[in-house]
Amino acid sequence: MRIILPFIGLLLILACTNEKLFLPPNPYDDDAAVLRARARISVEDISESSAIEKSNQYDDVYWTLNDSGDEARIFAIDGDGNAVKPRWAEDYHGIILGNAVNVDWEDLAVDNTGTMYIAAFGNNGNVRRDLAVYVLPEPDPRGTITTRIQSTLNFRYPDQDGFPPKKKNFDAEALFSLRGKLYLLTKHRSDTFTKLYRFDETSPLQLNTLTLVDRYDVGGMVTAADAADDGSMVAILTYNSIWVVETPPDSDLLFSGQKFRYPIMAKQCEGICFDGENLRLTNEQRDIFIVPLSKVKKHPVK
Repeated sequence: MRIILPFIGLLLILACTNEKLFLPPNPYDDDAAVLRARARISVEDISESSAIEKSNQYDDVYWTLNDSGDEARIFAIDGDGNAVKPRWAEDYHGIILGNAVNVDWEDLAVDNTGTMYIAAFGNNGNVRRDLAVYVLPEPDPRGTITTRIQSTLNFRYPDQDGFPPKKKNFDAEALFSLRGKLYLLTKHRSDTFTKLYRFDETSPLQLNTLTLVDRYDVGGMVTAADAADDGSMVAILTYNSIWVVETPPDSDLLFSGQKFRYPIMAKQCEGICFDGENLRLTNEQRDIFIVPLSKVKKHPVK
């Protein structure tokens, strides 16, 4: 029953896309760790948390956002899940992005220069031609309730030849910044692989073509990713596992590095970030989970 009930829940979640989905016979390992929430996001406007990212500029600040159907806004929370906001903002509803539109936002990233990237590229049906990343300076959550995006990076996949394609492997929910470059990982509906793409073209004045870098069988659907501040590791989240990959020093072939896989069981987790010696996860139900890196690294992939 421990395995069957979450599996049924996952089927119901994925069925809402109205797509014919590929699922392994059992998405959970028998020895999967059942995650227990350490805290809960208390901001009621966060109804479907789809990302978590630790700020590099502001103490005890983590960024999150809602999935599609919400206003164009982001939220700052502290480690306990409470809103981080200006003292004068009594009626607080996040930080509004005045010149953006929330069309299936799925992740966000902050690089070491203080630039924030919003993944406006959720693509359940694999038919979107308006895939984009919003770029803006990371706002001060204790000093503002409105801001604007600085630019929009519109992009296309180099290997997608149909809308929809025969294999629906062009959804994505994972964005991260590594060594000065942006990367995304795809969420497949026809197999259990993911593909790693790099943004080599980043012009706001053109349709940028991504570079396909690597692919790997992660055994499930990728829902989030994050790179460590020093670039030494990338954490990848699926519905059934946490992956940590040690990045090769002189190569973009991410999955050629040492890999670790920690099987997990929890409700729909869609956010992950490095947080010191831990990984911080969130799910769409606003739960916050803390997983020590040391636990993940006890499970090397041979």
